[in-house]
This record gives sequence, structure tokens and C-alpha cells, in this order.
Amino acid sequence: MRFHILGSDYLGNMIAHYLRKHNHQVTLLFRTPVALTHFENRKRKITVMRDNEKDIEQSYSYNTEILRRYNKNELLDQYFHYENYSSKLHQIQRLIVTTKSHEISNSFQKIFYRLPPTSTVIIISRGMGIYEELMEKFFSNNETLRPNILLGTSTHLCYGMKNVDSPFDIFHSGVGGIDIGVMPRRDERRNERYNERRNERYNERHNERYNERRNERYNERHNERRYERHYERLDERLDERLDESKGNFKSSGISTFSTEQELTKNKREGSSLGTTIKALTQIRELQIRCINVLSLQNRLLENLVLNACINPLTTIFNMRNRGLLFNPGADRVLQALCNESAQVMREHREYLGMKPSNKFGPGRLVDAIQQICQETGSRKSDMLKDAKRRYITEIDYLNGYLVKLGKIYDIPTPLHQLVVDMVYLKHRLLS
Repeated sequence: MRFHILGSDYLGNMIAHYLRKHNHQVTLLFRTPVALTHFENRKRKITVMRDNEKDIEQSYSYNTEILRRYNKNELLDQYFHYENYSSKLHQIQRLIVTTKSHEISNSFQKIFYRLPPTSTVIIISRGMGIYEELMEKFFSNNETLRPNILLGTSTHLCYGMKNVDSPFDIFHSGVGGIDIGVMPRRDERRNERYNERRNERYNERHNERYNERRNERYNERHNERRYERHYERLDERLDERLDESKGNFKSSGISTFSTEQELTKNKREGSSLGTTIKALTQIRELQIRCINVLSLQNRLLENLVLNACINPLTTIFNMRNRGLLFNPGADRVLQALCNESAQVMREHREYLGMKPSNKFGPGRLVDAIQQICQETGSRKSDMLKDAKRRYITEIDYLNGYLVKLGKIYDIPTPLHQLVVDMVYLKHRLLS
């Protein structure tokens, strides 16, 4: 079985290694000729060392390919008519994406026309909003045109070997896993009915809370005329925001449909989804599980909030993770960030049909951040490493995504917006 890997980082190369170990064919997709040359200089091999330094594995026989932008003379229609691609460019049936969030869209521009609806794409990323961005840019929000898409999150700890600056020499520490969830397809009519019901439930709950808050404020005010004028304006603004939120989430594709139903449906369609999941879950070193997409989405949202606190703060102040510990100033900033995040998550999770959870309370989020910083105190965040190398960071898919949700739900997020601006300022100064 052939897999294509997009993402020449430690996680992507580690997955490629274990796929080769289990006799799957692997094609590494490089974004630049320089990256391919580096792989050639490493004798086209990937080396993985486990916790025991004597346990070293090497894998060979990789196919390679340099991505290039599509040629409009080859592609008659850039909105996904994969029948029109050149005969030299073969279809991609199984694609695993581990590249950074801000790089996915640019990379997809070079390969999306090679992904037929029967293909399977697995996106493992820390950022949020990627699925919606790909659907809008490359598949015209059309469920029938897109490939099977799975979102994933990884707990594997893999990084570079000592004194070796190469993503093809990997130290794989501890026991981790990868959870993936299938984004269900929907036909247009069912999608409209689902969104109508979801919007009705959301509007009912939102209006109840809104009326409670309005009545409380009314009791505190004695000027009826001022009250009426003020809340007429609020009603108009709320209606506008709710209308915007319906439009923004129409294409989100998140539902409570079971994974089993989705697999059965795609099996009838002759899709590669079922065989791909079966092959991946049999690789014991990767510990891959296919879970319900809402459960996965819940984990991704939690990781989003945690990363949106640790990564930018350590980047702005140029410190390791332990710098956020035993620091009264850091405690106050974390508390303020988590307060904003908790408000946004409460509205967003409710809109998605998730049950309330204490996991997203401000106090619990701060505790989780401090626990992570204690366990990884000596490490530098990936965003800090990117900033020092003058690379573009993932800030738009972390704090930027929370700011975007805040605008949809009419929840102010000034601190998250400040963090976004400061990371951009830091990047500009280092550049």
C-alpha cells in the first residue's frame, strides 16, 4: 500500500519510517529542491533511535517528489477537476500531512488536483481552522468533490538526535499515540437541515442567557427609556452576529455521525478510507486509534487553548517553558488568557453540540498549562524555535483562531489579539 507524506519534520519522517518498517511503499513530498538534496546527502535513509540508545533502526527505499504549483495549461479548471491533470502526475490515494498549519494551504495548492474523492487525507496539526480553509479554497465547500478527510492529534515525543541537525535522524522517546477522526460527508439537503436544527437550538439557548442578562441589568437601571434604546441596539448587533455565525459555520462539516456509519458509506463507494485506517491501526509503534470526530474535536480545542498560552508567551519573552512557573506576572497573564478562552470555548462547544465540560474552566486550564510546563520545563516551544530561525509561526491558527471565534460570538478577546500582534512584532524584529 502506498502512502504519500507531506511534512519533512520529525513526526512526518517518524511515521514514514514505521510505514516502511511494515513494508508499505512511501513517497516523501518535498517542498523545495534544497530539502530533497538534504535527504540525498543522508543517503536517502531515515534513522530512528528509541529510549534505549542501542535500539537504532534505519529504513531505506523511499520514493521522492518535489512539489510544484499546478500549471493552468494542464488544469482546465483550478477548482478540483482531477481528470484534467497531466498524465505524468499520478493520483494520490493516501496522504498524511504533518507540516505546520500555516504551510498546509500553500502545499495543498500544488497537489489538491491529484486528490480524487476516493482518496484519503489525514491532517495531524496543532492549529485549528485548517479543514474549513481547505474546503473553502480548494473544494468550493462541495462535499462531493473533496477527498475523505481525517483530523488527527499526536502525543508522540520525537525530536532530533544530539549533535545531529537533521529531521531524518530522530529520537523517539516514551510511549505516545495518534488519534484520528473522520470528517463526515453530507449531501446539501441534509447539511442544510442539520444546520437549521443546530442554529435553532443555539438561538434558543443563546436567547435565554441573553434575556437573563438583560433582566439583571434592567433591575439595576432605573431609567426605562435609556434601557430600551440601549438594548434595541444590542438586539440588532446580536442578530447580525448570529447571522454571521450561521454563515461561518455552514461549511464546518462537524457532526455527531458515527465513524462506523462513515466507514460503511465509503466502503460502498469504493473509497480508500477503510483500508487506510485498517493499515495504520495495525502499526503498533504508532498506536493509532480512530475515534468519534466530536471526541477528537474536543481534544483539539483543549490543545488549542493550551498551546495558545504556552507557545506565544515563551516566544515573546524568549524563555523555556519553565519560565511560566512560579512567576506571579505569568500567573496573571495566563489567568487572563484562560478567562477569554473559556468564554469562547463555552459558546463554540455549545454551538457544536458538545456537552459542558469542566476541562474548559479557567482554573482547570491554568492548572493544565502549569503541569505541562513542569513536565517540559527544560524545552523550548516550537513557536520559539521557529521565531529564532526567522520562520513564520502558527500564531494565526492558535490565538488568531480564538480571536476569529470571539468575533463570531461577539466575545471580546483583546488579550489574545495583543498576543498575536506581539508575536508578529517579535518576528519582524528578529527578521
